[in-house]
Amino acid sequence: MTRRRALGAARLVFVLLTLAFAWWGFRGRWGEIGAAASTTGPLRLAGAVACATAGLVLTGLLWRLLLRWLGSDVGVRDAASVFFVGQLGKYVPGSVWSIAVQARLGRRHGVPARSSATASLVFLLVHTATGLLAGGLLVLLGAIDLGAPGLDYPGPRWHRAPPLLTGRRPAGRTRRDAVLGGPELVRALGLMAAVWALHGASLLLLVPGGGGSPGLAGAVAAFALAHAVGVLVVLAPAGVGAREAVLVALLSPVVGVPGAAAVALLSRVAQALADFLVAAGAIGCARIGRVRPAAGAGARA
Repeated sequence: MTRRRALGAARLVFVLLTLAFAWWGFRGRWGEIGAAASTTGPLRLAGAVACATAGLVLTGLLWRLLLRWLGSDVGVRDAASVFFVGQLGKYVPGSVWSIAVQARLGRRHGVPARSSATASLVFLLVHTATGLLAGGLLVLLGAIDLGAPGLDYPGPRWHRAPPLLTGRRPAGRTRRDAVLGGPELVRALGLMAAVWALHGASLLLLVPGGGGSPGLAGAVAAFALAHAVGVLVVLAPAGVGAREAVLVALLSPVVGVPGAAAVALLSRVAQALADFLVAAGAIGCARIGRVRPAAGAGARA
């Protein structure tokens, strides 16, 4: 077996493993999922998946920009296949699988493992920090009522930013494009604002009609905070359990506990579908990109 085929087989095994873990995360709940989906309707569920997919695509763009700012410029197709396939590692218990897989896949495209790992770590930092910031600010502005019993959100804790994010050059780095300064951070924050808006819209589409609604701002706040908490609970694959608990706690004062539980469960389904659809699309686009040059070369010959 050639090295290329071995890597392809390993990637297939990895994707199948993440599918198995994602399926395992829904064990015993398919009846609830079916009931919630029938109440929501196929159009709203499809819209939720579409919004979640769009949000994921923007996160892939952010990761590619971070990689470029670290000195490794990769094409859109190749970067997408590395990032989105690697992101499936979050469904495997543990906190390092996505980073490890992205570093391994990136080496096929000439990206040093250290650069891929650094981009992925900074991506997690930006993702989590902006989720806490966006959710916290919206809560302070009254998007969600945290006065319900048992809800106590202390707000994000701020720590000293690493040199990579302050504009100071890390030790040993002399390349100008290896530092994230003010303009880069503004672009990253702009992308993440759009990401949270799309994920909030995805969540809002799943809220049952005929009752209360948190509104788009409330949905953005709930999803951003829940997602950030899910990332911080590193032992939970893709934040399963933790994310749903936060969503139920934040949405139940508006839509009731049963409605909030149904929304949280369907949001998990929509996000999982979006993850695997985007990964499959990235793999397909990368293969098309490799086949076309080969076909062109054969025609010229």
